[in-house]
Amino acid sequence: MADETIPSIEAILQSTNYLSAPDASAKVVQVGDNFAVKYGRSVDLLEAQNLNYVISHSKVPVPKLYGTLTEDDTNRKFIIMEFVHGQTLAQASPSLSSSEKQHVADQLREALSELRNMSSPGYIGSVDKQACADGIFYSPRKVHDPSRFGPFATEDAMNEGILRMLESTEPAPYVAFLGTLFASTLHGHRTFFTHGDLQPKNIMVERPETAAHGGSSLKIKIIDWEISGWYPEY
Repeated sequence: MADETIPSIEAILQSTNYLSAPDASAKVVQVGDNFAVKYGRSVDLLEAQNLNYVISHSKVPVPKLYGTLTEDDTNRKFIIMEFVHGQTLAQASPSLSSSEKQHVADQLREALSELRNMSSPGYIGSVDKQACADGIFYSPRKVHDPSRFGPFATEDAMNEGILRMLESTEPAPYVAFLGTLFASTLHGHRTFFTHGDLQPKNIMVERPETAAHGGSSLKIKIIDWEISGWYPEY
């Protein structure tokens, strides 16, 4: 990359090259040839911390992270990353040959093995011992309550947190029934760093120029680490 000077907030807001739906609460735009920027009031800079953690502790193929910005008067946050020149696996899959699909699968297997090899910090939650970001722990209000949101010292504590979250939306008998299931099945698991939303739309497929002429093969990069963290292996 010839110029890695990150774009200004003004330049980001002027971009109309949307990589997400234009009306999405968290927008993603391409800025110039080199940058993809995710921004909005709903953006959590934890995603940048997760991405940086993966970059620092593994060889999982991910976009480069260039930095973050916050617009104080609007509280909009900006995550500035490498623009990946390719398609999502969801878009590319219909046109891939059997051998190319196998190559993508092999790279995904290696990436997941890399995640599994990252040393556990001894808790369940987000990086730097922050609360869990998985959707089951979602709350519209950011409340500091480790008993509900984590981080959790044990899997049993996490199970109790899940049940407490469900108490506000589910009938008490159902929550009690789940509690008996959790007690008999959800325990004794190892903790691993988990992407949390690994699906074809979050896997980018790049086709290097040489691949079209019989050279190097397709390469993947995994994006959208918003809800990643340390979770039980299941």
